[in-house]
Amino acid sequence: MFPFGKSKPEAPLSALEALKKAHYSLASLPETIRIPATPERGETDAKPVTEATIDDIAFALRGLEAASSALIDQTYALRKLSQIARDAGALGAHRAVEAAARAKTGR
Repeated sequence: MFPFGKSKPEAPLSALEALKKAHYSLASLPETIRIPATPERGETDAKPVTEATIDDIAFALRGLEAASSALIDQTYALRKLSQIARDAGALGAHRAVEAAARAKTGR
């Protein structure tokens, strides 16, 4: 406690903390971004977001979008496999690939 009942002054926020506080949508902003490898630069770089350029963020977004797309594709494929197997009569304990393989193909 400081004299006269005053509490300790708050430390000033960093630029990143201030942005996160001012913009709710930035609350999930990562501390570090991964910049995918390019033919010119053979390895993936990790860089603090506070040091990232607009181009660094654009390249990091491309990497995240590729990973997101792959996850969406896998999710769709698993959902489709489950649907085909269940349509073929499979129940929860049956092996999905075996049941789907026995189903009539209707691409």
